[in-house]
Amino acid sequence: MTDNNLPPANIEAEEAILGGILLDPAAMNTVVEILTIDAFYVLAHQQIYKAALELYNKDEPTDLMAVSTWLSDRKLLTKVGGSTKLVQLLNRTVSAINIDRYTNLVLQKYQRRQLIAAANEIAALGYDNATELEIVLDTSEEKIFNLTNNQQNKFQPKPINECLANVFRKIEQGSSPAYPTGLTDLDALISGLIKQDLIVIAARPSMGKSWLGCYLANHIAHSIKKPVVFFSAEMSSEQVTKRFLSMHAEIDSQRLMHNQIYEDEYDSLVESLSNLAELPIIIDDTPSSELTPTRIRSVLRQIQSEKGELGLVILDYIQKLGDRGAINRAGIIGKYSGACKDIAKMFDVPFVALAQINRGVETQSNKRPTIASVKDSGSLEEDADLLLMLYRDEYYNSDTNESGIMEIIVGKNRNGATGTCKVVFDPSIGKFEHLIIIT
Repeated sequence: MTDNNLPPANIEAEEAILGGILLDPAAMNTVVEILTIDAFYVLAHQQIYKAALELYNKDEPTDLMAVSTWLSDRKLLTKVGGSTKLVQLLNRTVSAINIDRYTNLVLQKYQRRQLIAAANEIAALGYDNATELEIVLDTSEEKIFNLTNNQQNKFQPKPINECLANVFRKIEQGSSPAYPTGLTDLDALISGLIKQDLIVIAARPSMGKSWLGCYLANHIAHSIKKPVVFFSAEMSSEQVTKRFLSMHAEIDSQRLMHNQIYEDEYDSLVESLSNLAELPIIIDDTPSSELTPTRIRSVLRQIQSEKGELGLVILDYIQKLGDRGAINRAGIIGKYSGACKDIAKMFDVPFVALAQINRGVETQSNKRPTIASVKDSGSLEEDADLLLMLYRDEYYNSDTNESGIMEIIVGKNRNGATGTCKVVFDPSIGKFEHLIIIT
């Protein structure tokens, strides 16, 4: 076997990193967020780094004595070359100043090894004629995406002490995993849209679920400046865009759909065009028959590669997907809702799936939806971390004293309280506001 056929590795850089850690325990702060144990090629180096990692996660020093003791207590010291090996690593290191450069060298070799492994796996998939081509392409794309975005170890099993260290770092940073919706009473109930959560917004037609989806997309894009991807299986990109324009310019959406505006609205329209163009909102109007989980993942991978971390994903609406003439329709919806939850975790993003409630509520005297209204939509309610259901009394009762009011019913909340809040909603322009109660 020639050197060209040996797995890529930089042994000297690995030794420099480990020596730097033994010399200056503070060096772990640079390395720990970048290198996993598998990034080291030499098995002995993996064990030494594992020892340092375990000590670091316990907030203990990673000096020569501490690492040597940890390995000795577990009868691993001899396997890594004994105390002599550790002393050699320490003696070969002058300082830990350049440890970030050595870290990058080791990472590059590790990624090359992973690229070789991924290529072999993709080649094997290509030869596997029993696997559907769509699955082969999706799996192959995912392997390369995970490699190029440094996500290959994102879902590896982790010991509890490593999880605790990660949690404590985030608590110290004070960073929240949730994005506020901008609706004060709703945020008081749900604490915002949490990363990796599947949020289902369910309602009968004309309640305002698509408008709420547009509102959330606009608010998140404006407030956190991260890409928001709006998958529209129902409306075209032009129709969705006109909804955003209607919200911004406060022009009646029905007239705007037919390109009819009043002369005194023109300036507002032009200003809204300019403001809306600055928002990182991406609209995908792939037809519902072709909008599969594979397609959604592929689009999100591409956008994340080009524009960075995603802020929010919205799907309007989930019952539009799949074979709508299938006998086991509930099973198909369950398959898609499960895929939406997986995508939320995969991309570390809140995933909002809009859903239509069946006609059953129309036969009730009280037409407010309940969890039971969603239960026949496959496992949609089971997969959801947060279930919001919408109700507008004015739609059913013309003489109501709650005209212009939308009830947002929190039917399920895995991370908080349930209950109902009310917001002001104008369906002509999709405008949402806090409900101010004068006493």
